[in-house]
Amino acid sequence: MLFEITILDTTGRPLLRDAFLMDSITTLLDFTSEILQPWSESAEQQAYELFIHSEKGRHVFYHFDSLEGVMLFKNALYEHLIELNETLRPNIENAKDFTLSNKP
Repeated sequence: MLFEITILDTTGRPLLRDAFLMDSITTLLDFTSEILQPWSESAEQQAYELFIHSEKGRHVFYHFDSLEGVMLFKNALYEHLIELNETLRPNIENAKDFTLSNKP
């Protein structure tokens, strides 16, 4: 499933917009609930904002006191996506080998 992450500065201007793939909304919510809890929920009126949405709507929305908190989450998300991709790659290679070995 395709998701878009957007990070806004304290004035509401976009600092980052990026797209990424993840299995499902549930996978995204499981990951973000584990990672975001220690860093999120700023009490400040003007805070950094991070949200993630798909064609089905907005799924994640958090306020951060500092840019550092936003970047820690973004980096953790990207590292998780890389890990997921590395896990999938051997499975895809095995499927290709299996398909090729079954050709007449």
